[in-house]
Amino acid sequence: SWPRHPLILGGGAGAFNPEPLAEFFDLFLVGDGEEAVGEIISVCRGWKDRRGEAGVYKPQLLSELAAAVDGLYAPALYREEKDSQGRPAGLTPVSAGVPRRVEKQVLQDLDLSRVERPLVPVTEIVHDRGVVEIMRGCRRGCRFCQAGWTGRPVREKSPAAAGEQARFLAEDCGYEEVSLLSLSSGDYRGIEGLLGTLSPVLARRSAHLALPSLNVATVSPAMLEELARMKKSGITLAPEAGSLRLQRAIGKDLDPDRLWEIGQRLRRLGWRLLKLYFMIGLPTETDRDVSELAGLINRMSGWGGKLNVTISNFVPRPGTPFQWEGMADPGVITARKTIIRQEVNSRKVQLKFRPVELSRLEGAIARGDRRLGGVIRKAWELGCRFDGWSESFQPEKWEAAFAAQGVAIDDYLRPAGGFSDPLPWDHIGTGVPREVLVREARKARAG
Repeated sequence: SWPRHPLILGGGAGAFNPEPLAEFFDLFLVGDGEEAVGEIISVCRGWKDRRGEAGVYKPQLLSELAAAVDGLYAPALYREEKDSQGRPAGLTPVSAGVPRRVEKQVLQDLDLSRVERPLVPVTEIVHDRGVVEIMRGCRRGCRFCQAGWTGRPVREKSPAAAGEQARFLAEDCGYEEVSLLSLSSGDYRGIEGLLGTLSPVLARRSAHLALPSLNVATVSPAMLEELARMKKSGITLAPEAGSLRLQRAIGKDLDPDRLWEIGQRLRRLGWRLLKLYFMIGLPTETDRDVSELAGLINRMSGWGGKLNVTISNFVPRPGTPFQWEGMADPGVITARKTIIRQEVNSRKVQLKFRPVELSRLEGAIARGDRRLGGVIRKAWELGCRFDGWSESFQPEKWEAAFAAQGVAIDDYLRPAGGFSDPLPWDHIGTGVPREVLVREARKARAG
């Protein structure tokens, strides 16, 4: 019954377009959750105290929560509108006090984001390391990056709080690796000092430091010198595109000579594995851009160690300047993979490509509306499980699920008709004005 059924609450990156999962969730929290959790619990506690009153049921709790907590979106409290052709054309609140547009919640002080006593696994896990988030948001503004745009404004954890948290994870929890997490750790203003402080602390515990993928422009010699004092696992750089023209279009700034210099310094400091991330199918991309990417890989194959290259397929994401773009046709993606395979001529390079059909499904769910709920349910009934792992992905069952619901996946992968066309996530506020995204999208198209 309504009063006894649990609340199903979602969040994370998917909450910036929750519509494909709307029928499965009571609530989505848009934005940061550290402070919102306490607010949600407070409202629920008051509601439980009143459950003896006649007529106090779950729909009323949803209304109370949506009205009281910033960033909470309750799909059941919104009606989906249709245009003259039966296509989704926006959402309208059906309950008083419910906001027409749900603005994300923002944690202003990142020092408040920490786990005082984290659970320590008693078995080996995939990401077996302690994690310290040192910065939220990103100053780079890459036009494809959802986390960079939806994570604004940029907030940094103080070096003192970050250092204490890292020390605790190594000394009290026994982690042999501590990762400093952010979208671009090189942009953290105190990164070199923090690395210098943590080096002796972690060394005493025979622990080492790890950084996630780095922006090439932010890697300094001092940063590499500090990292070299610790255990040398692979280091990851994310150029994303191989040509200078395409770099400008997507908002990156890569100097190929700078990338080569970093590789040479890494070799001298003792690294033996370098990982590079690229994308294909980016807006305005041409075959020439892809050939330049292959040329960059060939050049980097001589850096002095093993080179692992992962190439994913561009997926347009809500809340970014590229949210109006479409996905490249599968035939185009296949042809560009062929260019790379044919033109990368070094045996020192290990190439890994993201399956195009998996990326198409990601694109549909990222850009979808409520019609996808039936598709997802049908795919589950057909046996789809753990589809994020390519070995478990069953594209034929997803094709059957789309067909059974009368929904065409290509409808979600085409470019929008124009910047003023309604999008399924228009009712979700990221804190970045629409005109800013439009301006950046036009800059990209202009190169």
